[in-house]
Amino acid sequence: MVKKKKTENKLLESKDSEIKSLKDDVVTYKSLAQRAQADLVNFRKRVETEQLEIKERVREQLILKLLEVVDQLDVALDNKAVDESWINGIDAIHKNFTNILSSEGYTKFDSKGDVFDPRKHEALLSTISKEEDANTILNEIRPGYIRGKNVVRPAQVEISKLEE
Repeated sequence: MVKKKKTENKLLESKDSEIKSLKDDVVTYKSLAQRAQADLVNFRKRVETEQLEIKERVREQLILKLLEVVDQLDVALDNKAVDESWINGIDAIHKNFTNILSSEGYTKFDSKGDVFDPRKHEALLSTISKEEDANTILNEIRPGYIRGKNVVRPAQVEISKLEE
């Protein structure tokens, strides 16, 4: 009878240890599943963010190409040696392009008279000026464009410098 009880106790201990081991396994696998699920959620968010960034870069590439056309139209409109109907037609095209740009959130910023900012301006020329402080923008060669707070294309400018 004593032998039978010892055997039963050993079986119970064995079963308790097996149950504890299985519970530990459940906790481990549950933790692994939760980490895998969190990794998947993070991966999806990262892919979504990257896709939005790619779309934005593609949009900016297109806009930069359109800006070149707008610049060429600006030059054509400055030439007053042609008849007025031609200029009116070119002006209408120019307005359509600028309306498209503004509807997409792109705006031209004026730089003349501002202090040179390397984040917004690209200095192409520097001219000695007695009337202006150093690094003041004297002339805008090509306008710059922003979208929100981001500079899409810096303005190309002529800046003042002090006499040497």
